[in-house]
Amino acid sequence: MSFTELLLQAKTKKAEEFLFVVGSEPRAKLASGWVSLRSSPGLATEWGLMQQSLLSGSQKAVLDATGRVHGETSLDSLRIGFSFYQDAQTMKALVDLNVEGFKQDIPVPAALMENALRMKGMMLLSGPGEVGSAWMLQKLLQKMSEEKSFTAAILSATPFPQLREQKACFVYHKGIFSNREERTAFLSGVDVVVFEAFSDDKFLEALEIAEQGVFVIYSMKAPSLENSMRRCFSALAKEYGVQGAPRWAEVLSLLAGTYSMGGIAGEKVFAHEILLMKPQVRSLIEQQDCPSLMGLLAQAGDNSGLLNLNQSILQHLIRRRIDLKTAFEISRDPDSLDQLLKKVGI
Repeated sequence: MSFTELLLQAKTKKAEEFLFVVGSEPRAKLASGWVSLRSSPGLATEWGLMQQSLLSGSQKAVLDATGRVHGETSLDSLRIGFSFYQDAQTMKALVDLNVEGFKQDIPVPAALMENALRMKGMMLLSGPGEVGSAWMLQKLLQKMSEEKSFTAAILSATPFPQLREQKACFVYHKGIFSNREERTAFLSGVDVVVFEAFSDDKFLEALEIAEQGVFVIYSMKAPSLENSMRRCFSALAKEYGVQGAPRWAEVLSLLAGTYSMGGIAGEKVFAHEILLMKPQVRSLIEQQDCPSLMGLLAQAGDNSGLLNLNQSILQHLIRRRIDLKTAFEISRDPDSLDQLLKKVGI
């Protein structure tokens, strides 16, 4: 089976990603999880053919020199993203078959959209993997661009070619500056600064920019909203001690988590967690009291400015977008979800 045939097979299965590792079975990531595409392992000859099919000459040179390269291309009218990695022991390629994924109907919660359009302070978005973090970020930026004129500096290892400029203008940078003056010059005159999928030490840089009065959207990969907050608190305490969390609380406007799951019709369905900066929330952030924050979120009432994961899951169940099995698999508090379902007669 050729590389093209493997990709076609993965596409037929509506896979999101295709993983090729020399010495292991080629695999595809479906909504239900990873599956094998064949029983025989990937060969070094196939690895070479993949490079010929996907990489330009300059990209191949980068891979040979650094051991890694990423980018996008079209193959048989299919636009795909890719990342290659190789060293003395490993040859691995991950192909993104859903570069256009953000075109799905990913709902942007009203509280998130309203907060973003105010363009003040700092928003933190989190989610597991690309689906949770990058897709929501790109959908949010797209909707902002449809509503408002602004210039956004997007600091990311890769640009977002699927993001279309309408009223807004997007400029890109890998986010690694040789000195502070270079960073200041690049960000001069922008209205929004976006950080996408950096290591946690970049969070402090984002905070500094927000404190200068520029609207900042910080997007990070994290399995849960709680995990993202704990990592931010850790970075703040390490750098600023007890003064770190109050500095963050002063500029923070919203925290949100996005989580994907398989819908009944086979599509992706997205659930959310949202913490708006109500006085009680801000006070708990100043105290770095993550357990109390999550307790407050768990008990969120309607129209409170807070949305917990179970409430978001319930809305999908009511609209028959997901089944009960999926709901309980994605919930982190199945007992509370069960009680919530009983209240509404499900």
